[in-house]
Formats: sequence, structure tokens, C-alpha cells
Amino acid sequence: MNINNISNYFFRIYSIRSIVCLNMPSFPGGLDPWGKPNFRRKKERNFTSSFVDDELLEIIGFRDSWHGEIFLPLNDHGTRLAQAHQIRFELHKGVAKHIDMNFDGTRWKQPTPIGDDNFLIEISYSCKTKMLATSASKCKHKSKSYSN
Repeated sequence: MNINNISNYFFRIYSIRSIVCLNMPSFPGGLDPWGKPNFRRKKERNFTSSFVDDELLEIIGFRDSWHGEIFLPLNDHGTRLAQAHQIRFELHKGVAKHIDMNFDGTRWKQPTPIGDDNFLIEISYSCKTKMLATSASKCKHKSKSYSN
């Protein structure tokens, strides 16, 4: 998958019930839903580790909806869908009445279209803000990292 040409990549994954978009490697309480891509998948799909300053948004899918505080075991992750500078979701009528979505810890229930309608959601990387992190933090800076 070419990160610079993600607009041409189309997903039709029926097993995904919730979508999480992240601009940071860790949220609530240290959970890392992106995880570290294994070598084979990293090479096949051009995935990198998640950094706070890489200007990439991580898109992760889950087979179950997210309800409440318990999200994942600390060592688990979702299905890595993509990394991109811009995301465009086009939602079509489906079996579910809504999709649980989350962006950087803010979650909402996105209704699915009725009939032949479709919904369009666009998210893009806008700017950087300062972030404080200790040396033990999971939120690493790409500019200070020697490996992906």
C-alpha cells in the first residue's frame, strides 16, 4: 500500500464493526491498538510503527464494537487497515444500524445510511501541537527514533 496514494485504496470489509483512527500511538491508559507490525506485513503493506510526529493517521478496524472502558488486552491490537495523511470514509447501507467510531479517544456512534443514501466522512492531518512525554512514554517521536 502506497501511503502517498491512499485515496486509491478501497476497503470492503464486512467483519469490521468499529473503526478507530489515531494520530498518536497510545490511548486510554497505555493501550496500543495499532501494535507493532510484523516484518512480513510491514513489508507487504508498507506499514510503519506509530509516532506522534509522523503526520500519519492510523486506521484500525475491530470485529466487535467498543463499549465501556475495556478496549483490548494490553498486548493485543485491531486489524491494521491503513496509514495515511487523509482518510475518507464512504458509508453505505449495511446490516448494522450504526458503526462505533473513534478518533484520538473521542468516540461516537455513526448511523449507517438508510436506503440508497451514503454518508461521507473526511479526516485529514492538519497541524502539530506540542506534546509532553516522559522517556518511558509509549508516545515516541519519529525524529528521535532510530528504527521503525
